[in-house]
Amino acid sequence: MQGRFFLFINFRQAAGFGHVGWGFQLDDQSYLYGATDHLYKHHHIDLISWMEYMYVQPGDHTDWWCGRGNEEEMIAAMSRSHHHIWYHACKIVDVKNAKPGEAETVARQLETAGWAVLNNNCVQQTYEIVKAYGADNLIPDPWANAFYLIPRVWFSAFKGEVRMLNNYA
Repeated sequence: MQGRFFLFINFRQAAGFGHVGWGFQLDDQSYLYGATDHLYKHHHIDLISWMEYMYVQPGDHTDWWCGRGNEEEMIAAMSRSHHHIWYHACKIVDVKNAKPGEAETVARQLETAGWAVLNNNCVQQTYEIVKAYGADNLIPDPWANAFYLIPRVWFSAFKGEVRMLNNYA
């Protein structure tokens, strides 16, 4: 199946390091999209809360969410929806041998996968979906370069078509 993968970014999240979300084509008309937003819900000078924020054990709540709709509905949800994080831009790659069923399985497993700042963050989780979808040869492996663990850096290294969604200046 020919498909499309979308990598979304909010440039302001995570103290300016950014935050990524994902979307991919399921069939001719529908897409699955979402993110593990893992929102910080404490005062920024609360050091104990920052330490607790850095790791969420599997099964605990990570603000994971997903939606399903056509491309227009996906773009609307990612750029201005009821979710707490609005995405500023996305990059899009065409995938010749897309495996949407495998990617959906991985995406849904992430709901209970926990979260960790250095080894299970939004970049690594999104990359797992990318691999399952069959686009890993089109997108940089975050384990290949430590700087790719920074969402802004990984997004910049992604070679897809750019689409701006919201002004972030």
